[in-house]
Order: sequence, then structure tokens, then C-alpha cells
Amino acid sequence: MDISLDKSTGQYQIKSYTDGCIRVNDAEYRQPLTVTLENLSTQNLPNDINHITVETLQELEIDQYEAVLFGTGEKLEQPSWELIEAAQIMRAPLEVMSTPAACRTFTVLASEGRRVLAILYP
Repeated sequence: MDISLDKSTGQYQIKSYTDGCIRVNDAEYRQPLTVTLENLSTQNLPNDINHITVETLQELEIDQYEAVLFGTGEKLEQPSWELIEAAQIMRAPLEVMSTPAACRTFTVLASEGRRVLAILYP
């Protein structure tokens, strides 16, 4: 599914999501990644969403973003209540959704120039 709007002014644009593969710009990713308009990293996430900790959220500095999208894979999986509560305490509630929905939402928010962080699990 192609989802690009080509209106983003950022360095990174999510172009598509298919079969556990996220295409950002011209590269394909099959591992967990974080992406903002200016940064992309495959280094700061555990391989399983159930291993994300409060410390992970703190290291990602989620409180610096207007929106934090948490794509949990092909289907929505709820993270632990502890993780959601910690994000709320940090004043950065997680928007938990499937990864295809997170990719689409990132594209829309990026096209508006919003400070958005996407935590994506293919």
C-alpha cells in the first residue's frame, strides 16, 4: 500500500508498508525502527514490543514530540499498562495502533509539519 503524500518537508518519508516491510524514502526495513522528520534509527528498540520499557521511552525522549505513534505490527497489540501510564506521566501519551495505521498517520502529520515520532514494528 503506497501512502506517500509528497508534501512533507522532512528528510524522512514513509512511502509504503507491505507484508512486514516498511519503506522509508528508498530503503526497506524489516526490523523495528524509529522515525521522525529528521531522524531514523534501527538501533534503539528491542526486537519484541513486550520488551519496551519506561527507560526505552525516556531514551527516545518522547516528551519532545507533539505526537508519538506506536505501531505494534500488522495487528494492534496493547502494550503493558505500566508503559502507557509512564508515557502519560511524561506528558506524551502513546497513540497505539497497527503499523499500517501508524505509517499512514505519520505521513499525514508529517505533511502538516508536526513534530511526530513513530515507533514502528513491522
